[in-house]
Amino acid sequence: MAATTENNDQRNQSARDAGRFFEIQQELSSKRRGPYRLTEDILIQPITRRQMRAIRAEQDEDKQLAIVLGEDYEAVEELFADRPVDEWLAFQEDLNAFFFGEGATELPGGSQGS
Repeated sequence: MAATTENNDQRNQSARDAGRFFEIQQELSSKRRGPYRLTEDILIQPITRRQMRAIRAEQDEDKQLAIVLGEDYEAVEELFADRPVDEWLAFQEDLNAFFFGEGATELPGGSQGS
């Protein structure tokens, strides 16, 4: 049984390593920005399609931000809790620019974020 599962896993991996899906991944891997490092301990991972869908479905901006920040949400909230609000706003703008590019919020249909 284990050998069958292993063979299926190998076939599935081989199927993903061929075709346009694989080529797109290879093309983007050199251009893709890595995680956003806020502090030594807070590393915000690139946003996935699953997260983008969840963000679109969520109206509450705090919940949208929680989706983006994932497991680091509470740590980020605590980091900025007693800081001036302009630092919080600058962080949000920088994070948005990092993941979506400069001016993304100004484009029609661009991310509005929180």
